[in-house]
Amino acid sequence: METADVTPEDRRLVGDYGAGQALNDDQYRQIEPLLPSAKPGGRPRSTDMRRLFDALFYVARTGCQWRHLPPPPAFPPWQTVYRYFRAFLEAGRVEKPLPPSDDDAA
Repeated sequence: METADVTPEDRRLVGDYGAGQALNDDQYRQIEPLLPSAKPGGRPRSTDMRRLFDALFYVARTGCQWRHLPPPPAFPPWQTVYRYFRAFLEAGRVEKPLPPSDDDAA
């Protein structure tokens, strides 16, 4: 899957919702080969995977609820981000976060 480099205007859209959450170009190039390919047949994938990952990192960093993700064009719709997250969990591509332990408070 080829992805055009993100323009400064695109980066501003995401950057408006917290400093530094977006992957830089080098970081994205490293994880891009690990992304699942689009399913064969059917219509082509319309979700921008880079923005999807920016949204996942935003949720992880801020702890916001899925429904409170900033709306498009900053990120894909929250339902899309959540659906991909669940698919990644079920496929074993990400680990389910654990609640903080008592040792973390010390």
